[in-house]
Amino acid sequence: MLYLARVHKKSLFGQGELQLLARQAEDGVWMPLRKPEGVTCKEVGPYNIGVLLLVELSEERQVRQVEEAAMKLVEMLHNLSRTHSLVDLSEIESWRQSLTRQSQELSRREAEVAARQEQLQQWENRLREKLSP
Repeated sequence: MLYLARVHKKSLFGQGELQLLARQAEDGVWMPLRKPEGVTCKEVGPYNIGVLLLVELSEERQVRQVEEAAMKLVEMLHNLSRTHSLVDLSEIESWRQSLTRQSQELSRREAEVAARQEQLQQWENRLREKLSP
């Protein structure tokens, strides 16, 4: 399973502790851990405290692979913002179409009201003609 972790502690002998912050679910969605968990790891030697890492853990919670997370996070954020932009464009187009339909409906109703007013005016004129001597 893939986790986002932060280098938490380092010892002089290359051992260190990672603080697991989030995990990637099977559907690819990242879920924050309710309570960060610590994992001992000998692969943290080259990394400074505070560095974010992507860590693959086995079922037995043993570290299989460690990779610096910075560029992966930048890629994820870029993809997320691009996807969000596409959603925004889709929403904008949907709103535009809705406003166009509403405008057309309003124009149709205005034309109906104008036609009824004209019809009422004609009836009023006929009524006056009949009532006049």
